[in-house]
Formats: sequence, C-alpha cells, structure tokens
Amino acid sequence: MLRKLTLMAIIALVASAFILSSVVAQEAEKKEDAKEFGFIGHKKCKICHKTEHTSWSETVHAKAWEALKPEEQKKAECVGCHSTGKDADGELLTGVQCEACHGPGSEYKSQKIMKDKELSLANGLIEPTKEVCVTCHNEKSPTFKGFEFEKAVKDVKAIHAKKEAEKK
Repeated sequence: MLRKLTLMAIIALVASAFILSSVVAQEAEKKEDAKEFGFIGHKKCKICHKTEHTSWSETVHAKAWEALKPEEQKKAECVGCHSTGKDADGELLTGVQCEACHGPGSEYKSQKIMKDKELSLANGLIEPTKEVCVTCHNEKSPTFKGFEFEKAVKDVKAIHAKKEAEKK
C-alpha cells in the first residue's frame, strides 16, 4: 500500500512538473510574441520621409502642443491629444507627430521592414482610419466643431502633393 502511494505521489509530482514547465514555456512564448512597440519621434521618420515631414511641420498637428496654454499642458486630457507619447528615454514627444496616427515606429522603422507593407503592419504600422482620427477629433475636445474624415484625408494629400511639387 505504501509503495502504491509513493508511486502515485511520484507520478503526480512528475505530471505537475510537466504541466508547470509547459505553462512557463507558453508564457515565455507569449512574451516573445508580444512586441513592445515604442515611439521613436518625428526626427527619425524624417530620415526617409523628408517631403512628408516638411509638409507635416507646417500643419496644426505639428503645432498642437504650442496651441495649449501652460496649464493645459499639465492636463492628461489635453496632453493625450496634443502630444504623441513618450520615447524610450521618457521624453514627451510634443505635437501630433507621425506616430500619433501611424503607430509607434520602433519595430517598423527599418527600411527592410518599411519596404514590405504586410511586415510593416505586423510590426506596428497603422494605416490611419477615421477611427484613429476620432480618438482626438471628437466631442470631448473643447474646440470640436465637427470632423469630416474624407475632407481631412484630401487636405493631407494636397499638402504632401504641394511639397512634392515644390521639391522638383
């Protein structure tokens, strides 16, 4: 009887160890799969996207931080839409920079990844949609006067086209 109990206890311990190691391996795999996307800031985007950067720098998005009063720059509800986030060094990226609309660029910034749209999307690139824009352009803003996504897209494309033509 004692042998059976001992054998059953050993089997239970081995099974428990196997299950525990399996759970630990699954958690490690999840952590490896779950990429931590981080912001890199508009200056790094500018390296490859000069025309877009130049046209963006003249927009209200680029100047969004400066539009806030000093006391508003301390309010989370204002900071969330008038800045992009913090970079790896913890520095606040002021203004509505590239990554505010296109997602944190730490994992898709390389030219190799950027050349492959699917790979870019898998590594955090976001194609701005109306849903992305209305996270800030909505009734919660004290200056909200409505938002027309299609018009906004046309305006952005026109600004980029103008800068591209000036470059030539």
